[in-house]
Amino acid sequence: MEMMLKEKYLELVNLLNKAATAYYRDDSPFMSDEEYDRLYRELLQMESSDHLLKVPHSPTMRVGADIREGFKKVAHSEKMMSLDDAFEVGEVEAFFNRLDFAPAGGFVVEHKIDGLAVNIIYDHGRYLKAATRGDGETGEDVTENVATVKDIPLEIPEFSDLGMVEIRGEVYLPLKSFNELNEIRQKTGEKLFANPRNAAAGSLRQLDPKITASRGLRFFAYAITGLSALPVERQERLHSFLRALGFKTPQFEKIAKIEDVETIVSNIMNLRSSLPYDIDGLVVKLNSFEEQKRAGFLTKTPKWAIAYKLPAIEKTTKINEITWQVGRTGVVTPVAELEPVEIGGVVVKRATLHNIDEIRRKGLMVGDTVFVRRAGDVIPEVIAPVEQMRTGDEMTVLAPYNCPVCDSGLVKDEEKIALKCPNISCPAKVTGSIEHFASRKGLDIDGLGEKQVEFLHEKGWLNSVADIYRLKDHVMFLSAERGWGEKSVSKLIEAIEKSRTVKFQNLLYALGIDNVGEFLAGELAKNFTIDELMKADPGMLTAIEGIGATVARSINDFFSNPQNRAVLDRLLKELTITYPEKSDLTTKILSGKTFVITGELSQPREIFAEKIKDLGGKVSSSVSKKTDFVLAGENAGSKLSKAAELSVKVINEEEFRQLVLKKENEQ
Repeated sequence: MEMMLKEKYLELVNLLNKAATAYYRDDSPFMSDEEYDRLYRELLQMESSDHLLKVPHSPTMRVGADIREGFKKVAHSEKMMSLDDAFEVGEVEAFFNRLDFAPAGGFVVEHKIDGLAVNIIYDHGRYLKAATRGDGETGEDVTENVATVKDIPLEIPEFSDLGMVEIRGEVYLPLKSFNELNEIRQKTGEKLFANPRNAAAGSLRQLDPKITASRGLRFFAYAITGLSALPVERQERLHSFLRALGFKTPQFEKIAKIEDVETIVSNIMNLRSSLPYDIDGLVVKLNSFEEQKRAGFLTKTPKWAIAYKLPAIEKTTKINEITWQVGRTGVVTPVAELEPVEIGGVVVKRATLHNIDEIRRKGLMVGDTVFVRRAGDVIPEVIAPVEQMRTGDEMTVLAPYNCPVCDSGLVKDEEKIALKCPNISCPAKVTGSIEHFASRKGLDIDGLGEKQVEFLHEKGWLNSVADIYRLKDHVMFLSAERGWGEKSVSKLIEAIEKSRTVKFQNLLYALGIDNVGEFLAGELAKNFTIDELMKADPGMLTAIEGIGATVARSINDFFSNPQNRAVLDRLLKELTITYPEKSDLTTKILSGKTFVITGELSQPREIFAEKIKDLGGKVSSSVSKKTDFVLAGENAGSKLSKAAELSVKVINEEEFRQLVLKKENEQ
């Protein structure tokens, strides 16, 4: 029995060491963070139950991993500690309640950035060296690469009279940069990064600093060592001090008592998806440095700080099958049928893969273990396969030749790199277009969801969107069907009758015209009536901001199709359309002004763009001589340089508000 326990323990030690090496050194993880944490805790439990089991190479004895080949070793002057982990708020409270004194200075709760810990050394105020954490005592020399991270100062005048001072923090990759990097790698056929942390580590460990410089890495500072005495006495003041030196620090909040951490956790769960970077938790620290010193350290962790780990938004699971679904436009899309996995409180079973080219770019196979992420904490996305987990039984994904619903031969839509079903009567296309028409952003007909539409179509009562307004002819038969009571049928008919008066922009969206979404439907509604739009030529359409030749062609094709016109003629006899005020940009306060929006603002850029357009202005993606203003937030980047080069006025959020207020007062 003891032999079996020892073997199990050693297997777990070896597995976790292998996972740590893949994660920290090789930037090629094969295990999710949650799975690693679970196994690590299991190992801790085994070691605490039987102290004789513990071996010197247990991952509980170290912080990181071995030095990657190609980098010099750097010994840290002071050990870079790791933190104990907590997975419940109660564990955080229990951790601090074990102290032999009651903290009087309160606590600081910081965002735990999901990146790579580094130590930066300054000699008399000048950047000298940088190293990764490594095993906590010895790290990798990444001096040249860290110097390319633009928000790390290369000189700190305040340290000019001091010797060696060390700034510790986290190198990370913003989500925007991560997505852009993976898009480039897809196009070039390179292996995709599984997550921003993996990408940041891979970018920092490039042997060519030029590659590192191109990746858009960022840095948050959170500690200083090497000073005989810190110029501040609390963690909250350290943030201000570091910022004054030119560093950025993680977002943080101060709380008076440890029980208040529950509120912070609740708030961050709601805000997490809106952050411009990944966090995997919160770091809770004693605020007072005197109290930190009094609390002391264990072998590898401080007794004055703990990491609260948030639920993972990325995990590993298995692709059991690839199925193909047909949308309302006939596009046939591959869907990964996954081994069910819980991500951030939601069980994920399926994820779209968009098209066969994406499957090939990502190198996915049926049977693969894959990284799955909920993009924006909402949409499941398969990031990349874990190639180290392949057994040889995986199967290549083949594109279908026939429609999986009606068996018609598929055609290639070269413009969109998609397979399409050409059969206009394909049941999936018919039901998909009706569901879209009845959706909340369309006619908003409650009770006409996917299952109801499919049932009514199978019965032959619903073959086009115009048939919706003839369902009242089938009330008696429908009420007798299983699952359709008199009450539910009555509610459906009531919702249909209510939808007879419709805003023009909602009708345009509901029609499902290719490339015309909610925003463009609104823009078209401001400029045309239905009769005018059906007769509009491409030149009239492209005069509207946001409509190019492709969209204009889609609109023309839709209204020139005899079958579409026949359905529309039937619809117009059933509906009363209301129109918005015609757009008159000459009365708008920002008429004739072109804006470029860049950097991190207090709200998503789309909100500012919508405001500008509502006030008659235009929004462009690039700075040119025609640009009137660049609205810039933090970390604005190259667009500021271009604005300076062209003498374009740069304004911040407050200046934008003042500009709008001034224009309003002038009118």
